[in-house]
Amino acid sequence: MLDRAHAALIALLITRAASTAPTLVGALWAAGLGGLAAITLASPGATRMHAWPWSLAYAIALAAPAAIVILRAFDQVRPLVLPARGWLLTAILGAVGIVLSALTSPYREQALLGSAPLLGGIAFFFAVFDAVHGTTDASEIRREKILGFTTAALALSAAVGLALWLSWWPEIGARAAIANRNAYPLGHSNYTAGIALLLLPVGLALAGRAGKRAVGVAIALLALALLFSSGSRGGGVGLAVLALGGFFAARWPWRKKLLLALALGAVGAAFIAANPRTRAMFEHTDPAAAPNLSNVQRTAMFTAGWRMGLDRPLLGWGPGTTPLVFPRYRAGLDGGVENALQLHSAPAQIWAELGALGLGAALAFLVLIARRAHTQPAAALALAGYAAFSVFDWQLDVPVFSCAVAAFAALLAAPGAPASSRFTLSRTVGVFSLVALTLVVLFGPRDPAPEINVRALALAATRQPDSDARAVALLRQSLALNPDQEIAHFNLGWLLLTSDPVTAEKHFLSAAHLVPDKGGVYFGLGLARLNQGQPATAARAFALECLNDPAFATSPWWRDPAIAATHDATAAAFADYLRVVGERIPRDSWAAAQLPRVAALAPTLGRVPGGPERIYRRERTGYPVLMRNLDLPVPVDLFDVRELAPLVPSSASPSPPLRLSPSSDPLPPKGWLPSPLLLTLLDTSIPSSPNRESRIENRK
Repeated sequence: MLDRAHAALIALLITRAASTAPTLVGALWAAGLGGLAAITLASPGATRMHAWPWSLAYAIALAAPAAIVILRAFDQVRPLVLPARGWLLTAILGAVGIVLSALTSPYREQALLGSAPLLGGIAFFFAVFDAVHGTTDASEIRREKILGFTTAALALSAAVGLALWLSWWPEIGARAAIANRNAYPLGHSNYTAGIALLLLPVGLALAGRAGKRAVGVAIALLALALLFSSGSRGGGVGLAVLALGGFFAARWPWRKKLLLALALGAVGAAFIAANPRTRAMFEHTDPAAAPNLSNVQRTAMFTAGWRMGLDRPLLGWGPGTTPLVFPRYRAGLDGGVENALQLHSAPAQIWAELGALGLGAALAFLVLIARRAHTQPAAALALAGYAAFSVFDWQLDVPVFSCAVAAFAALLAAPGAPASSRFTLSRTVGVFSLVALTLVVLFGPRDPAPEINVRALALAATRQPDSDARAVALLRQSLALNPDQEIAHFNLGWLLLTSDPVTAEKHFLSAAHLVPDKGGVYFGLGLARLNQGQPATAARAFALECLNDPAFATSPWWRDPAIAATHDATAAAFADYLRVVGERIPRDSWAAAQLPRVAALAPTLGRVPGGPERIYRRERTGYPVLMRNLDLPVPVDLFDVRELAPLVPSSASPSPPLRLSPSSDPLPPKGWLPSPLLLTLLDTSIPSSPNRESRIENRK
């Protein structure tokens, strides 16, 4: 009896939904596109969408396509129209892989939440395809309308981004604006380049049509200007692919093609010459020169992505889990950021988070696009250029990109045979969409650990009688949820330094093994050992702090009598470390060129020059972005940094000004040595040199 009642209720709901489906679908389209516009144009959109109330628009933009698919799938009169078998199977394979990856992830709840933009993009593909083929209008007419709407939306985003960038010029000047790159409207210059690459081919296609030439030229120029303002090197690669593809796809005489190729080559050369960042790609680099920070970070991220995928090759770690998983691999990387929001490479990101199943679906998608490129050359060319660019960035977690890619793919997708529009298959897609939406909404909450960490640090900073104990309890609760959090281990070490130095040492060691070049971690480790009555091992930790962060060699902390008492042992350990470093780093590397400068600190280690000092605590400004929760305040570490007042003030950055070494040469920055080498020095007993004097060969 109960089963019959449920069946009757479901039948009634489906019947009523079918009768009101057209009205509801129209409302959902309006709400979804409105939410998408809000989180795209509200600069910086890619981060602001994770802050209230923009997060509501973000949720609507992602949920609306799934709701449209569900309603259309259960339409009694004309159900959801599905694409040809290859497109359908690829989309289903991608969606099933995303859900399975999330459900099997060690961070299941966070992965379910991270799957939303990818699943929303797939739902948008089905919704747009249905909008093209599921009406009485001719599909070609509908295709042109949707292409025009997509172009207009991208052009609006480009216009807003360029206008905001130009409005910055009077404040800082054109040269500085170009050097700093255009991050509008989404908050990063790579996003700016992505919009330009998706827009440019459509503008060029319109420029070749009679009656639309002026509009097309204007759109193409807008896209080129936006791409130049981004200063993106990956954007340059995407532009080269667009030029090459357009050269072969255009149905023009060879003479006209050659003229176009020469013109585009001249434009590209001008862009490279005018932008200092792209110009640097073709300049000779001295092996001993400071490494390009962007290159170091990207190489480290790609290496981490490869290793992440090898450890979970079938389904990966789960969509959106890179900020949680990356710390596990950070210690084995030669430099790079302390943590990463994404891996700046679509292949690496897919392999790491979705595994071989996700990578297979992405490759099948590219094959299908190539086979249908002749039907919509502009859309195919846009996706080709964007795919080449995506080798150097990952953007499909930002809805404007997942939706734009889905829209172009839907315009290319082949219609299925009549059998593909049967009620059973359409309803199967609808049921899966309903299940996926339910999983994300009910079982994909925000990660609670970041909020716990921020609350603990804020509580400890109040210095109330019981604040430290309560902060310790909160940080332990956070580590129980995720033990791979350097922020929790590092600050828990400082909280327990006096009351429980043995446990504090363990947390400092955990923090060092997550981020080996973390400033202050070896100093905290040394203090924990000193509080246990182990001055010899404490001195080796202090020496490692001096090696990792050379500025610490003359920190006012050395004025503390207990720390000053370890001076001789610290200096001896410092000499031992310098000797080992000199043996293990490449002779022609930048680190080798810095070694003599660091070695020059040995005679003055622990001797603090006179003059004022400054005490401050480091803020983790990127933490809310990394945790995709902009409602969090910026956390502040509990470690008191003590430095000499700067000799050379800097007005270019709000961060602490550059302090010069006694020789007036800038000291190498914190983390100048590779992380694996730092861990080797930490974990291995380094034999003392027979001659305590450090003999460091100048290897310039």
